[in-house]
Amino acid sequence: MNLSPETMLLTAFSLNIALILLDASLGYHLAPHLLRLTPQNEDSDPAAVVRSIRRMLTGVVILYMFFNCLAYFRQDNALMAIVSVLILLDLGGQLYVRYRVRRQGGDTP
Repeated sequence: MNLSPETMLLTAFSLNIALILLDASLGYHLAPHLLRLTPQNEDSDPAAVVRSIRRMLTGVVILYMFFNCLAYFRQDNALMAIVSVLILLDLGGQLYVRYRVRRQGGDTP
């Protein structure tokens, strides 16, 4: 089966969208658990910290989607590959955080 470059780019675009949605949902649920891994001081409000982590996640997701669309509509295979690798690294990092939280005896995210 010989796939054309346009078909491969469309497949990567679609896969990236699914991975971005997975990344966003995993990050949203891991935000409170990420707070447990950071040193706490008396002045910080845990709810405010979780909100700021979730806002940062929103910004990252918007950037991923922007560059994913940019790569697709410009037909730029190199940019699409870079976006794919960044999304996979982000997902890997989130899975590592989940592993660390479980290993330290935290609640299961």
